[in-house]
Amino acid sequence: MPNRNSILFLLPAPFVQKPDEPGFQVQTQNFRTTFGFVVPELIDRGFSVELVSLSNTLQQKENGVNFLKTSELGKSCRAFFFKRNMGRGRIIPQFLQFLINILNLARRLSKCSIVYGYNDVGTLYGALLKPFFRYRLVYDMRGNRSNEMAVQGAPKWRVSLYRMIRNYCLHKSDLVFTVSKSCEYLPKGKKHLPKYNFYDGRHFFYDPGMIRQMREELGLGNRFVFVYSGTDKYYQMVPQMVRFFAGFLKIYPDAYFMINVPVPSQKFEEELALNNIPRSAWGMFHLDQSNLNRYQMVADMAFLIREDLPLNHEAFPTKFSEYLASGVPVLITRHVHTLAEMVDKNGLGEIWEDDESEQEVQKRILTYHSNNEVRERCAAFARENLSWQTKAPWLADVLSDLI
Repeated sequence: MPNRNSILFLLPAPFVQKPDEPGFQVQTQNFRTTFGFVVPELIDRGFSVELVSLSNTLQQKENGVNFLKTSELGKSCRAFFFKRNMGRGRIIPQFLQFLINILNLARRLSKCSIVYGYNDVGTLYGALLKPFFRYRLVYDMRGNRSNEMAVQGAPKWRVSLYRMIRNYCLHKSDLVFTVSKSCEYLPKGKKHLPKYNFYDGRHFFYDPGMIRQMREELGLGNRFVFVYSGTDKYYQMVPQMVRFFAGFLKIYPDAYFMINVPVPSQKFEEELALNNIPRSAWGMFHLDQSNLNRYQMVADMAFLIREDLPLNHEAFPTKFSEYLASGVPVLITRHVHTLAEMVDKNGLGEIWEDDESEQEVQKRILTYHSNNEVRERCAAFARENLSWQTKAPWLADVLSDLI
């Protein structure tokens, strides 16, 4: 019989996976953040907590153990890091590994009252084993993975397979979390709640005194500053960002573009050169999380534009929460539906409509220069609605109510 107040978090990937390792996904960081904030809340509510992480190398198993030890989460939960036995990239080894994972999981899942499946594959394991046990299944859906695969050119059979997995998980789950406000394919009668990508208030915050200090340190004075923090992957629309900034320079020659990327970006540099943007008008920085907030909070506006694709319609970039927490309004397109609604309703920046010219939007943005009222509004909205410090108790209460 399962322990009545027990929950197992099921991650189908290594718990600690470094950026330079094959198969790295930013979602492992998002999962660790979720786990780190909600576990203490669940413990306070009388839960026992287990973590299962699949597909680890020996080094990743060691990394996971060390992370739990140094973060002191190891005192609050039991963790199982299962090793990957088969190779990647081929159907038969993948299928054999899947069966091995099923066998390893069955014993663990039989003893818990709630299984928290992270993303499509993590939830699939819980969905397949659910008929044999008595737990409630939570599906933490991380956007439209099948459409993302289609955009990247994956074979049709693989895209179709992921759609089947998603639909199967939706039917078997007792609660579905999405990063967007809606869940388009939700079966009738299923419970759905939006669980956005929240930020950590220990790392991102608004400080007017620090803004003045950093502007002086960086030699920015009273310049209009745009910021982008993230990667240069295809969906970030690097050419469009740079072209927009080039046009803005024509009406505000003293503007500056701060580019915060993990490693030097040739893609950004090529686009900056192509648009004849002078070296004095931009800077590229490679910052750890402890310094990122200090730099990006100097900006008057942040770029967060996306194409009209289903994968974007159902997205909620973590960077949105972090920009607002730093007191920075955003320039977005309407194609990230949940973000557009928040920005529209709460005055958190500007929406670049499809039928608007760049010049029209650029002129509107001038009003955001050193606009402390907007900065404070963005930071306050983030603190109240998008911080883990506020939302961790809410998430723990939702999970508790499942029993």
